[in-house]
Amino acid sequence: MKNKITLILCYGGIFAAMLLTLSLLHKPGGYIWQPELINPLCALLVTLLVFLVAHIARSNHRATSILGTAIFTLLFCPGSSKFFLRDEEAVLELFSICIVPFFISQYTRISTKDFKRGYFLMLLMGIFCSYTHDGITIPLCLSFLLLSYTQRQQFFRLACWPMVIGFALGTTLALLHSSHFQMTSISDLKNISLQTASGLSQLWDTKVFFFATWLTAYYTLSKSRRRRLLHIIRQQKLISYCLLFSVCTIPFAPLGMDYAIEGVCFFCMFWVLFLFQDLVRHLQYRRQRFLSSRLIQRDSFIF
Repeated sequence: MKNKITLILCYGGIFAAMLLTLSLLHKPGGYIWQPELINPLCALLVTLLVFLVAHIARSNHRATSILGTAIFTLLFCPGSSKFFLRDEEAVLELFSICIVPFFISQYTRISTKDFKRGYFLMLLMGIFCSYTHDGITIPLCLSFLLLSYTQRQQFFRLACWPMVIGFALGTTLALLHSSHFQMTSISDLKNISLQTASGLSQLWDTKVFFFATWLTAYYTLSKSRRRRLLHIIRQQKLISYCLLFSVCTIPFAPLGMDYAIEGVCFFCMFWVLFLFQDLVRHLQYRRQRFLSSRLIQRDSFIF
């Protein structure tokens, strides 16, 4: 009970800090909406985004982890600079971003349950989420289909199947209505290589992809860290597959290069958070072992 109150106070502190920041910052050109409405709404949506990201990353059990998640979200989330615009663009951007982790969290929450209520609503939610989020549409759809294939024998007995079908339908609609979509031939290696080089150079300039690359390389250099990396991949299959597929869409970018890069950065945010959490836990474990060994040495010296 005490821990629950602490977590509620932590989210309340994030809301208050965001509201105070939005209220004190200078607004060029003035407000389009009333600041008494727009500032609390933006602060509330930022708090909701932190809550959803922390739920997916499983960092919602300690106040320090939640605060770290809030910092990661504000630093690495694509379009985070728009959160401070305090106008209708900020509200729409925050609302749009919140839908994605909400959809992912609902998928992971109900994927192991079996109930028959709200199937039509979940179908519509899948279509809406995929059709309105070009950056994450294709990677998330491919990840859903891959996970569904691994559970194909019991797929229609799980509650998540309408979400997957709805997401596949929305992705199909997004591809059909995209002016960038074209069936690029695999044999056109020159065009693919040029687009890949251009996309990777743009990605390298983003801080989240830079951190994700170096953290992943750091984990692959040690056998014990590789074992922990594989554990993270198994524990977070959906996000891991999304990150892999988002990078694979760079050579083709069927919905546009900007959206493809945005999708990679979005899933890199979660990936960096997963790896950083593991590093913190490992350092805490090593510190506890060191303190325990020092305590044992001191006791043996006394006796």
